[in-house]
Amino acid sequence: MHDLSLPELPGYIPSVDIQELRRQEYLDSRLPSMPGVSIEKYFMTDRQAEAAALAEAIGIAYEEDRQRAIIMRAKMRAEERIAQRYAEEGY
Repeated sequence: MHDLSLPELPGYIPSVDIQELRRQEYLDSRLPSMPGVSIEKYFMTDRQAEAAALAEAIGIAYEEDRQRAIIMRAKMRAEERIAQRYAEEGY
């Protein structure tokens, strides 16, 4: 069986200011700054490029939908012609 005794605490514990601990935690969590480089370049997307890509995607989808509508109208007209011919011949 192992002895799981806790180590003795030192007799002197220096008083630590909470604000100093928070400040140290904040400074440790910050990324080092690089001179001449904008942080937005790394963490923010380029909104203009994103908007252009979205507009291009919408344009492509709109064109595909327009072409699909043209094809569907042509199919519908063909079916109507067949139905009209069928009705006129008296089948």
